[in-house]
Order: sequence, then C-alpha cells, then structure tokens
Amino acid sequence: MDKEIVITNSQGLHARPASALVEKMQAFDAVVRIDVGTKSANAASILSVLALGASAGDTARVSAEGTDAQAAIDATISILTCEED
Repeated sequence: MDKEIVITNSQGLHARPASALVEKMQAFDAVVRIDVGTKSANAASILSVLALGASAGDTARVSAEGTDAQAAIDATISILTCEED
C-alpha cells in the first residue's frame, strides 16, 4: 500500500522530524519506504531519511509492507505534514 503527499512540515525531513520518524517506526511491524524525486529511503534509517534532503513543498510517496503497514503509513504522513516546528 502507498500514498502520495506533499510535505508540509516546515522543517521538511531534516534532523528533528527525521529523528522523530525513525523513532516512531520502531513501534510498527512494517517496512516503510519514502520516495522523494529519484531518491528512496527506509524510514527506519536516520541516514537514509536525511539523505533524501526532503523539504517542505516536496512531493513524497510513502509505501509500506507488513502487519502494521497502514498504521505505519499514517504515522509517517503525520510527521511529514505536521505544521508545528
């Protein structure tokens, strides 16, 4: 399953949101991938997520496989679209 969204978190996927995302992924039995442009990242890897260089306004495709796939996608989207700093 997958979903395409526009990143609205003002920080994009830089240090704090990336760290929060990786931490949150530990709670799910799912493998989550985030694709931004031609780059792809495993949402459980801080280096992989930071390497995306994703900023507010970028379009991202979030996909997941596993028992908790939908919940993991929802949690990922929540971080990517968070309006708070």
